[in-house]
Amino acid sequence: MEKKEVTISSPVNIAGTTVVTVSTVKIESRYGRRSAVVKGNIQPDSVIVTTPAARRAFRITGEEIALEQLVREFPAISEKLEKI
Repeated sequence: MEKKEVTISSPVNIAGTTVVTVSTVKIESRYGRRSAVVKGNIQPDSVIVTTPAARRAFRITGEEIALEQLVREFPAISEKLEKI
């Protein structure tokens, strides 16, 4: 069985600039008669940087993307973004 979930990290605020990461958490599990295998990983996908003047989003590769595009790709983060 495989489960996948998008998470947003706790905001880090330094001198008026807030940084949060958007990551995908993936957990895979298999069960046999006498054994169980569970493995998981966290893959960072993007970073959101908020300053008093602007809010910008970047892929983990450094490419800037529109915040609206990030929300389209990861709809689960839209409600959490409102709190930042």
